[in-house]
Amino acid sequence: MDQFNHSIIEQDIERLSKEIAEKRNLSEYKKLSEKELIKQTLEPIMHQSSNQPIQSPTPSQGPAEETILPDYLKDSPAEIKIQVEKLVDSVFHQGISKTIHEAQKAGPFILDAFHDALTDKLYEELKKRKYL
Repeated sequence: MDQFNHSIIEQDIERLSKEIAEKRNLSEYKKLSEKELIKQTLEPIMHQSSNQPIQSPTPSQGPAEETILPDYLKDSPAEIKIQVEKLVDSVFHQGISKTIHEAQKAGPFILDAFHDALTDKLYEELKKRKYL
């Protein structure tokens, strides 16, 4: 079973919160909502190439907490929904960069859906930690 790696996600969240704070002070980002600010902060990370070896995410044990999937996935096949959910879950085990690299292999539709779902998940996490 995959162990929740606190140090990876803590470093990622800390880095993202600093980048969001920096962007919030720039005039071109001032009118963006907090979710859109997170999405814009993730954008360069989503499209970077990585040569790091990737381990496949291990399916979680038990049911997922709550699903944060984009509305446009509601009519998608279950396999696509599960793939996006696994990628979002993997962020908390493998870190953002490794999981993004894995999502890039799945194609542009999955990558975009993952980007949207991750934005929502990180928004909740950053709010809970009072970074937003």
